Amino acid sequence: MKQFSATLSVIVIIGMSIMPISAGPVSFPDESISITLERGMCFGTCPVYGITLFGNGTTFWEGRYFVENEGNITDSIDPLIVADLFHHLDFDGFFLLNDSYSSYGITDMPSATLTVQNNSINKRVYHYYGDRSAPEILFMMEDAVDTVANTSRWIGNSSVTDNYNEIIF
Repeated sequence: MKQFSATLSVIVIIGMSIMPISAGPVSFPDESISITLERGMCFGTCPVYGITLFGNGTTFWEGRYFVENEGNITDSIDPLIVADLFHHLDFDGFFLLNDSYSSYGITDMPSATLTVQNNSINKRVYHYYGDRSAPEILFMMEDAVDTVANTSRWIGNSSVTDNYNEIIF
């Protein structure tokens, strides 16, 4: 499962553009792809938002609470980046994960829901951060969506990593 960190490292951020440089799976634009990450409330000020990346390169931000940009913003990225992310999520086992990691071993934690689909497959994974059984790769996959979509520009002063993963690790 540590493979994802290696595949994630193939995404290089240059200015405002993100370019895949891997020799991994060959990605082609696929307009049927949709990748949605929804970050949920915690007992505190965790950013609450949704981001959807579409196969045609369109991104849709919905800022809800504790983010700098509340409301809806539409933007775009290279469709090949979306296809590459889809293939890496598939390669690293997203479609084999449980549908839910929702045990309340720790209370007042945030949650995330990651939904990945195309014409032939649709998978939704709910992840409550107080559930210690969730695999580390799921955290990495969620963070990869944030990285590719560059959600930090809309979240503002908060950092996705600071608000979520530092609580856990």
